[in-house]
Amino acid sequence: MPRKSQNLMKYTKRLITQTPECLTEPVGQSLNVIISTLFALVFLTAYVPFSGTAWFQVGKGSYFFTTLAFVGTGTLFLALSRTFMTWLVRKMRHFPFWLYIFWLFLEIVLIAVYYTLLSYFQIQMTEAMGHSFAFILAKSFLVTLVALGVPYTVTDLVILLKDTQQRLMLTKSDTVESDDEVMPEHTEIINLMDNNGNLKLSVKLDNLYYIKAEDNYINVFYQRSGAIASYLLRCKMQTIADNCVDSSSLMRCHRSYIVNIKKVSVLHNEADGFVIDFEREGLESVPVSKTYSAKVLEAFNKK
Repeated sequence: MPRKSQNLMKYTKRLITQTPECLTEPVGQSLNVIISTLFALVFLTAYVPFSGTAWFQVGKGSYFFTTLAFVGTGTLFLALSRTFMTWLVRKMRHFPFWLYIFWLFLEIVLIAVYYTLLSYFQIQMTEAMGHSFAFILAKSFLVTLVALGVPYTVTDLVILLKDTQQRLMLTKSDTVESDDEVMPEHTEIINLMDNNGNLKLSVKLDNLYYIKAEDNYINVFYQRSGAIASYLLRCKMQTIADNCVDSSSLMRCHRSYIVNIKKVSVLHNEADGFVIDFEREGLESVPVSKTYSAKVLEAFNKK
């Protein structure tokens, strides 16, 4: 099976059980809230003339300040909700995709309830419309489902598509050409892209020692012209883990580290757990967390 097809299947399988990091990072969350708020404003403004019960008024009108309070409170609620979600994702090791979908659905329900309360206790009492609370709630839910559900879906799909394209580009090549030489066939190459999908570094697997996460960047330590070099680029560690850690050579040993097990010379046990040392001097010792210690030990004994 082609490499890209394998990556796509692997990513799709992960998508079913684990929420993609691109959807829960602050940039994606902020984009979702902004686009959803703008879409909801446009949709509700266009919807009001065709409804006999809607009171939403962006321009001047008797319910302008009620509308302003609703939009401001709703936007603040979404911002706080997504901030809490981002915090929770960082605390949890596993944030299932169904929980992410349920979270968005719950946001829609709560916004609909808030709209219903305003409609029932303030607007209806003024206009004496005579609709039941259940009727207003059902109608509010349908309207909110469109006003927020559509931008939620479209924004997340665009983010997922962009993230998938980036992951598919992060592949190994059979042959790579340079200005002065052609590498032998079947040479394993690690192509590293930044978050925009731009190729930043291609390195032979045999020359790669380890990759370290540093905030929103990764630092790649490898051999170049006989000396140890490092390259810092803006990229997600999880993207590297999902696409490169699938062989007996590259493997995750810690939340912040991916190592080339073939380059490991010593694996020793200390008070805080196993520590990796490499065959080259000048490289830091890399910790092994308990989560990955069994797999790292097994791979080291087989190399």
